[in-house]
Amino acid sequence: MFDQAGLPSVIAQSGQRVWKVAAAVLAVLVSVIGWPLVLRSTAMVQFDYDEGWNALRQQQAAHFLPLYAAPPGLDITNYPPLSFHIIGLLSLLTGDANETGRFLSLAALVAVCVLAGALARLFVPARYAGTCTGLLFALWLEMWMPRRIGVNDPQLLGMVFELGGIYAFVRAVQEGRDVWRTAPLFALAVFIKHNLIALPLGAGLALLAGRDWRRLIPWVGAGALAAGVLLLGTIRLDGPYFLAHMLQPRAYDLSDTLHNIGTYLIIFLPFVLLAGAWAWRNRRDERRRPLAWSWAAAHVLAFIWAGGDGVSRNLFFEAVLLDAVIAVIAGGEYFATPGRVTPRRVALLCVLPMLFPLSQLLFPLSKLPDSIVSGAIEWRELPQHEADFAAGVALLRQASGPVVCENLLMCDEAGKPSAFDPYHVQDQINLGKLDPQDFVAMVESQRFGAVEIGDIDLGNPKRTTRFSKAFLQALAQHYSPALRTPEIVIWVPAPPKASQPG
Repeated sequence: MFDQAGLPSVIAQSGQRVWKVAAAVLAVLVSVIGWPLVLRSTAMVQFDYDEGWNALRQQQAAHFLPLYAAPPGLDITNYPPLSFHIIGLLSLLTGDANETGRFLSLAALVAVCVLAGALARLFVPARYAGTCTGLLFALWLEMWMPRRIGVNDPQLLGMVFELGGIYAFVRAVQEGRDVWRTAPLFALAVFIKHNLIALPLGAGLALLAGRDWRRLIPWVGAGALAAGVLLLGTIRLDGPYFLAHMLQPRAYDLSDTLHNIGTYLIIFLPFVLLAGAWAWRNRRDERRRPLAWSWAAAHVLAFIWAGGDGVSRNLFFEAVLLDAVIAVIAGGEYFATPGRVTPRRVALLCVLPMLFPLSQLLFPLSKLPDSIVSGAIEWRELPQHEADFAAGVALLRQASGPVVCENLLMCDEAGKPSAFDPYHVQDQINLGKLDPQDFVAMVESQRFGAVEIGDIDLGNPKRTTRFSKAFLQALAQHYSPALRTPEIVIWVPAPPKASQPG
């Protein structure tokens, strides 16, 4: 572990002031940008497409209805079950699955920040270094993907277990202890969100690179045992088609891959280069090797998965978090050298996290005021969004027959789950596994009592990609709008056209 004990006391005190000032600046920024994101969590609107999707399955789990009882059809449950059961059971106490999921996600974000700080403190003993790490990740999350702050999604909940596992793993390696006890934490993370494999993969590669068979074999065995128990329990409790749902193919777009990777690199390139250099330099250091390999695994996996249909920036969460952790560790090691603690370097340390995005080179700080203003504007507009959402729920509740919703939470709140999942259906159409004309025929025969188009996280519903062009054209011909807002349109069957005489 890095030790400052040999430095002159004046240098150590200067280093502490660096972290204290940086923590104060970051705390102000996180608070100013984050307050509307936290306060909005009680609003009855859908902030992310997955919220309604998750809420329905959480309610199923709360009533012990199997999640994988049937093969994938017009809907799919391609998430592991653990988060559905945790939030579903808690919702029996709170009375609302979606709000429970949001509050648990906020609590998980706090826990992730604390664990990230604890991980950094294993290498940098400065008092405020851990605080800076957690605040830095929170700031980046607020500015880069505010839609995942306080939303009903299991990503951050799973990362609590994953980050707890890597913290315990690194600490055990530093102290010369066995690591097999950390494996169940990684298994729990994967059964909360299946894409959380970067940190356990990095930990395993670190042991493999060091040929540490004494630790590797029991660790792999413990992980396999924990995963096996969770898999058998899932099949027994939630149905035999778990793997069929999880392994359902999805469309892949190379242009989306390049776009998502490019966006990430444009924004985080200085920290990627800094963390990459640190990881390469420490790849053979037994104590630092797990962190170095985890950083590499997080980036490789995110780059590979970046083009999957429906994937979002959350695929880069582990990469971003490790960028923050390693940036603080590298900064701590740099400032531990006598003579490097100067006002100019302290100012650079405080300003560097605010350089968003780097593509706007002439105005590198423009993203900061934009984040503040956009959050305040969203907060001001929430009452109208809630009123529109309530009007949509009331209309859907009155519809006769099945309904279809792009805003899945709206259907869920109306007590009429969507007849099919628009995202999943369109994805399977893109893969050639479903015929789009089948759904056009449903519209032409007016099978649905109502069809809701648009979502608050999409903005203009005309830009939606969750329905085919032919579906929307048929909808305009055979249905008429009963409710129209800037975000959503609800269509109901149009009356038959009167036949022309003679």
